Amino acid sequence: MNKSKILLLTITTVALLSACVDKEKGKLNNRAIDFWKFKIEKRFDKAYEFLSPGWRSGESKESYVLRMGQSKIKWTDVKVAKKTCSQKDLCQLLLEITYLYKFKGAVSEKMEITTQVSENWLLKDNNWYHVPIKKNIIKR
Repeated sequence: MNKSKILLLTITTVALLSACVDKEKGKLNNRAIDFWKFKIEKRFDKAYEFLSPGWRSGESKESYVLRMGQSKIKWTDVKVAKKTCSQKDLCQLLLEITYLYKFKGAVSEKMEITTQVSENWLLKDNNWYHVPIKKNIIKR
């Protein structure tokens, strides 16, 4: 094989591998949006299934549903603002979350607020799972 064919084969292989990794990360965006849509719809039992297996082993579905159901926040929208991946199976998403909240003592109705939330996601057994921990798992 001449050098140009080897170079072309190498470039094609790298491009295909990159496309596979990008496809997996693209699935992450959809998975994160689906997770939040379940929370927006107050279908916390469905959102629970998006939590990492490690997290689920430490909190029952019933406990999670009860805890989420007690929130005074009403989530209304979510968008992925940024994605940072330190490995092919470990990413951090910066999400823009819009919600309604009534401040204590406020005379008016609930205020609409948009804020950014950083979340950790882990690819395990070909599925992305939310890892709800208080610190970032991406090292900078």
